[in-house]
Amino acid sequence: MAGFRRVSFEVPQGRMAGLAWGDDTRPYEIVFLHATGFNALTYAEMLAPLGERFHVLALDARGHGRTELPTRRFGYTSWNRHRDDLIAVLDKLPASATLAGHSMGATVSLLVAGKRPDLVRSLALLEPVILAPGRYSTLELPGMPYLMRHFFPIARQAARRRASFLSRDVAAEQLRGRGFFKGFSEETLRNYLEDGLVDEPGGGVRLACSPAWEAATFAGQRHDPWGALMRAPKTIVILRAEKDSSLAPSVAERIKMLRPDVRLATVEGATHALPMERPDRARAAIETAAMTATRGAFADIA
Repeated sequence: MAGFRRVSFEVPQGRMAGLAWGDDTRPYEIVFLHATGFNALTYAEMLAPLGERFHVLALDARGHGRTELPTRRFGYTSWNRHRDDLIAVLDKLPASATLAGHSMGATVSLLVAGKRPDLVRSLALLEPVILAPGRYSTLELPGMPYLMRHFFPIARQAARRRASFLSRDVAAEQLRGRGFFKGFSEETLRNYLEDGLVDEPGGGVRLACSPAWEAATFAGQRHDPWGALMRAPKTIVILRAEKDSSLAPSVAERIKMLRPDVRLATVEGATHALPMERPDRARAAIETAAMTATRGAFADIA
């Protein structure tokens, strides 16, 4: 975490918190957004070495980490809300940047590139959540986002998540080596808990991303990543996991058919927690996208 700094940005409705690495006399060259339920600090082990070559910014999304923005669930049906939050920050920067992200953060980065390609030099998408095109048509049916909160397995599981712990140490003991946290190093787990938990006035800690907000986020899929894909800048690097990927093989094939210029690779043995399990591969993909935007030729991400 050498060179780590806390930063923040005033945006409509409140403030977005973030972390930065690298030379602060240069514009931000890489902007990273995390997965649902996590925060920027979770990815410090992966992102910190990039600060040796780039000025890197990682943000906490609405309802996550240290960001202070309203989390009203009524009317929250898509990740366009997060897209617009990110655009509000990017509009404050002096130059376009490489956008990178994991899971939700990857999809939100793609949505930004589709709406405001002028803000984006290139994309590095780690396990983006992109459904088959027909699924999005179904999600437009009346009431579907609200039904998804109750019947979509991952949303239902998130809603039942334990929300409070006696301390960060107790939380670490409860989460270490279990479920999604199975591939986390001790440093990454501690980083997640540092900004992923909020101190309670009467003692103990609670999740910064509430189970109800996490469930609503998983269920809010009324956005258009396919349209964004066709409008996004040329330089796009995508990494998907071999196991339980959020990018199904059929979806990956469709992406390559529609955008043969996209560099897409599968990381053997990795799961959806790819950046935590293989920070070297994730970091190389981000560096590839950033360098390609400058040099105009793909580097090797194998």
